Amino acid sequence: MKSLILGYGKTGQSVEKYLKTISKEYLIYDDNLDLLKGINEKLVFKESQLKQIEEIIVSPGIKPDHKLLNEFPEKKVFTDIDLFSSKFEGVFIGVTGTNGKTTFVNLLSNFLNENGIESIACGNVGISPLEFKSNQKNYAVVELSSFQLFYSKNLKIDFGVFLNFHSDHLDWHGNIEEYKNSKIKLLSFLETNENLIVGKNTISSLKLEDILRIPSEEKINRNFIKKFDLKLSNYPIDTSLAFLKIVNKLNLDLEEAYKFLKIKLYTEHRFENFENINGTNFINDSKSTNFHSVSSASQRVKNALLIMHGITKKIPTSDLILSDEIKKVIIPKDMNLNKDLFNCEVEEIETIFDLEDILQKEFERFDNILFSCGGSSFNDFKNYIARGDFFKSIVKNIKRGLN
Repeated sequence: MKSLILGYGKTGQSVEKYLKTISKEYLIYDDNLDLLKGINEKLVFKESQLKQIEEIIVSPGIKPDHKLLNEFPEKKVFTDIDLFSSKFEGVFIGVTGTNGKTTFVNLLSNFLNENGIESIACGNVGISPLEFKSNQKNYAVVELSSFQLFYSKNLKIDFGVFLNFHSDHLDWHGNIEEYKNSKIKLLSFLETNENLIVGKNTISSLKLEDILRIPSEEKINRNFIKKFDLKLSNYPIDTSLAFLKIVNKLNLDLEEAYKFLKIKLYTEHRFENFENINGTNFINDSKSTNFHSVSSASQRVKNALLIMHGITKKIPTSDLILSDEIKKVIIPKDMNLNKDLFNCEVEEIETIFDLEDILQKEFERFDNILFSCGGSSFNDFKNYIARGDFFKSIVKNIKRGLN
């Protein structure tokens, strides 16, 4: 019997490498036939081979209504995270939440490594944990998207981090309850709720205290906020608070962790203040893919021009609450956002690729140019990284043109 690799992007290719190492027979399927070019035809799945398949290893982007998933019982569908967890012998820290997961995973992994604790940052951060040998590191800090949690079955998570919860991915999950249920699934993989760490805003937005009965959580939050001035951190309060709490849970030095928070800067594409031209700051927040993330970013700038972009994923526009410091918004027409949503000047452009000419003429009116998109990138770009690089290239061209 064989495994079926469903989805042959980065995750699927990592699964293939892993299955080869354990001499497991497999077949590959992807709706995008271009991804299957160059693969040995004997490995490309055909419907006539359905009875040869004993399990499906699914990539997180595959929706639950995919025709092949309907052919198998749910218990036979797994993820690359499941495969890794079954072999990993170190400490597994699972991180979820709507915003800030990648930032948090990289922050914690870097802190552990700088303190002599071998750690990997992996999962939805862009690297499948299967790229690492199961005994290669002491700690795995794994970003878990709602998609991955939806499909995961048998994760052995030592510590869980739940950063925050806001509307997102409603085009994939169908509604807010299904999205919430996928996130909460993290809890089912913990042996005890004592090993759950939550961010400041998680309890109020998700009412986790009703689900978990953790009466001490608010007290823990107050104690940490009182001891450390988290406003001096380079990160949002929920990220900073959860970071300090997991460091404390791991019996590491809290004072060193706080210093680390104040020194380390954001990861690329997450509120990345990367350029200043004639007194105007340019901020690349391409990783912002929902309205709450945009709203949060808007609170951190003064006299700003906001540029949005992308597929809004059926998120309610009530989640878009911008600071009064946003003086103008530029939106591509295909975002279909009503101008009445904004209490400022609004300019619609035909396409995001018209942005450079507009910025050249207008950027000096503002103290900050904030590229915080509020939607996924896939209508125009391969991913948020390509989108952020596009924005930075525009700014580079503008600066070159002034010299």
